[in-house]
Amino acid sequence: IMASNPVKPDTRNCKRQRELEPQMPDSPQLSSLGKSDTSFSESSGLFYKDEALEKDLNDMSKEINLMLSTYAKILSERAAVDASYIDEIDGLFKEANTIENFLIQKRELLRQRFTVIANTLHR
Repeated sequence: IMASNPVKPDTRNCKRQRELEPQMPDSPQLSSLGKSDTSFSESSGLFYKDEALEKDLNDMSKEINLMLSTYAKILSERAAVDASYIDEIDGLFKEANTIENFLIQKRELLRQRFTVIANTLHR
């Protein structure tokens, strides 16, 4: 029983190896032939896809550059408007400051006159 048991696995192993051996060389040849055909068609397809992708990317970058330049133009116009508003507000503050100083001087002159009038009435 013991002698027959080791023989059976050996023959099975041998049969399996013999069955696998002829298939092994065939499968790489078939797969390599299939791969070479598909790799050529895939590479041409990839080349076309790369060209289309590059064209799309170029178009997108042109659109983005156009949008950015438009945005920059709008920002510069907005900055110019803001600067004009700041200048206008600055002018208004200066004018208000001048009017305030004028009114302070007028108030002082009136106070002095009222003081003179009050002094003359007390005498």
